[in-house]
Amino acid sequence: MTAPWEQKDDQNLSKVIKKAKRKTMIRNTIISLVVTVLVLFGGMLGNAHLTSWLAMRGLDEERIMMKISSPNLQELRTELDLGFLSGKVELSTYKVVEGVPIVWDTKKLYFDMGSRFSLLNRGYSSINVPDPVMTQQNYEYYRGYNSQNGQREMMFYVPGVNYNEKVLNDLPSLEQMEPGKLVEMAVSFDKSYTQVEVEKMLPAGLSQTWYWVDTYDNKKNLEFIRNDSSPNKYALPESARQVYGYGGEWEGLFKPKPEDFLQSLTYGLQMKGKHYGEFERISNYLKKDKAAPDASDVQLLGVVVTGTAKELQSLKGKPYVNTAVLGAIVDKY
Repeated sequence: MTAPWEQKDDQNLSKVIKKAKRKTMIRNTIISLVVTVLVLFGGMLGNAHLTSWLAMRGLDEERIMMKISSPNLQELRTELDLGFLSGKVELSTYKVVEGVPIVWDTKKLYFDMGSRFSLLNRGYSSINVPDPVMTQQNYEYYRGYNSQNGQREMMFYVPGVNYNEKVLNDLPSLEQMEPGKLVEMAVSFDKSYTQVEVEKMLPAGLSQTWYWVDTYDNKKNLEFIRNDSSPNKYALPESARQVYGYGGEWEGLFKPKPEDFLQSLTYGLQMKGKHYGEFERISNYLKKDKAAPDASDVQLLGVVVTGTAKELQSLKGKPYVNTAVLGAIVDKY
């Protein structure tokens, strides 16, 4: 038989144990909540940091490629949409024709941990419109127009490549324009030249905004079309999205030079990003059997120039001009 005082002691002990269990449960719950919040907060910070790093690294890769592959284009703005270890980037560009800016392109890209950057779409596709003169002369390609603003897109012709005698030349069209119209033109040369030679031989008064570099390690590969109109294979012109070169930055504040192109190649190789193979191919072609290419290896196949319609007529009859194709055209005011 249990004594009354012993029953009271058991009851007190039971209360103490229950109270201790309750305190332990509350403490463990609080600790779990704090740990969960810290883990979630740390995960959010880690995701934000890693995603931002992925975005900036991929964006740097695209910017380096854009520096050598976007004739007369400058970056306008960049918009980031970051998610969990993935995101989207919109890179908008513009060009300047004799001081007048023109919004040009929006490149949309997606990135994640596995694929880094991949192109979703360019925000537009060229509008290919039949040209009456080109159709009459049986051209097998159309003139491209920018779908965002309706401006003409430039085309380039590699010297020494067979185009089946279908080479577009817009110099005669300049006479049909108002003399004060501001015009962009892609001039393709008869052969390769250095920048020093180009600067000396082009007419004074024309703005040389972008230089087209010879990066063609196998020009015969460009000639891939064969049909009844030609016994030999022939090529189509290069679009503005297929050529490499270099131009001025900050709206011409700094004069472009061959070293700029080589520096971009070096950065592209160092980053070892998704464009590494193309940077390596170009570098190997330029340097040949040397350790690294130098400025003398940068040969120019053409140039993008701007000026008034009247000023650009000075290119007519120049022996070094194989052809000149219109780009953007704007009014001064």
